Amino acid sequence: MTWAVAKTFLGMAILALCGCATYQPRPIDPATLRAHWQTHRLDDPSLAAAVKPFLPPRDAGQWPPAAYGRAELFAVALSLNPDLAESRAQMAQSVAAVTTARALPNPKVGLALERFTQAQAGSAPWLWGVSTDWLIDGSLRRKLREDAANAGVRAARLDYAEKVWAVWRDIRIALADLMLGQRQESVARQTVDAAMQLEQSFAQRYQLGESSPGERLQAARTLAQARRDETVAAQRVVDAQARLARTIGVQASALKDVPLIWDSLDQPVAPPSTQLKQWADQALLSRTDLERALVEYDTRETELHQQIRAQYPQVSLGPGYTYDHGVHKLTFGFNTSLPIFDQNQGPIAEAKARREMAGKHVEVVQANIGKEIDQSSAQLEVALHGLHAAAQERQLASRAADQAKQAKTLGAGDRIAVLNAQLAALAAAQTELVTLAQAQQALGALEDALRTPLDGAEVPSFQAIPGSHP
Repeated sequence: MTWAVAKTFLGMAILALCGCATYQPRPIDPATLRAHWQTHRLDDPSLAAAVKPFLPPRDAGQWPPAAYGRAELFAVALSLNPDLAESRAQMAQSVAAVTTARALPNPKVGLALERFTQAQAGSAPWLWGVSTDWLIDGSLRRKLREDAANAGVRAARLDYAEKVWAVWRDIRIALADLMLGQRQESVARQTVDAAMQLEQSFAQRYQLGESSPGERLQAARTLAQARRDETVAAQRVVDAQARLARTIGVQASALKDVPLIWDSLDQPVAPPSTQLKQWADQALLSRTDLERALVEYDTRETELHQQIRAQYPQVSLGPGYTYDHGVHKLTFGFNTSLPIFDQNQGPIAEAKARREMAGKHVEVVQANIGKEIDQSSAQLEVALHGLHAAAQERQLASRAADQAKQAKTLGAGDRIAVLNAQLAALAAAQTELVTLAQAQQALGALEDALRTPLDGAEVPSFQAIPGSHP
């Protein structure tokens, strides 16, 4: 009988060990990661299967595309961006937490031994017993744990959706900065050439005694400012290229000679008021950060329920067996806590306060969304008005430059007048580029507030991307 009981417990232990997972080490080598990072390319054929479903109609399902716009760059980022990969790993971790929440608590087993040093002749000197402890985990407690874990999964998915949008937004910002920065650098280079010619003309006139030192000094200042503007524009291009490459998931060198497109870059347009109102209503009810705040509130609600449930005692049963000098004894234990001094009132009060705070945070997030939409739409209107005025100014300056050239051809003007008119036209072109960048920033801010692309050609591609919306 004694050996039979021992074999039973031994068999149970073996079965438990058979179900255990095994450890497999996976060391990380920074050199290998760096080498893998250096192999990333936008036109990698291995990306074709992953990105083709998300390409816009203009690509006709071909990879690599003839040129890369925001949709194409984002489709690549979905596979190569390390932040999105990290966010997907966090989702997997939250899903694994559900398995933990669903698990039943394992029983505990104990072994007790006693030895009599003055045992009677013929009797066994050892007394031994096996005790167990089985926690009675009610279905409600387990369901509350599972609800909390499922809320964690929802939160992780919303965090991923927010990360997806952040990547989409960062690509927009970096691409606009890069393309507009290249234009600004080109205009600055032309300005340097014109300023050099003007400075040389004044230098020649000064030597002939036909100009004052002040005019020559002013020309030198104009040239110095033009060179500073060229340097700033070049730095802006380098910075934007590095940010765009990081957001996509490649090295900056991988963007070299890559054709970039943005059909509506020069014509930012505010959405129709009816469409804007529809998008605004949707954002005020279901933007990802608002959904995330609601999930946080649900989590605090579940936590409060758990703390209220915790004020009731938990029961554990402890059946056991004892072999007492030839006598077989079955034992049965019963354990529970006695809520005499504390009925979990402190944790319950804390959970109520956290729930109240989470509820107020939902109101704050929704109010901020409304403010962002109102503010960005108003800024866009002002920026578009400024862009229109700058475009008119540039057109007038260009006509004035053409008229100065024509006047010189007819003998009614000189080279300095032509160069001054060219510099004025180039300054107006730079002003227009600055206001265009401001308008694109305002349009991007409105997109960010609404959490939706405002370029109709990009909307289907964005909506088709997994995780782009909750």
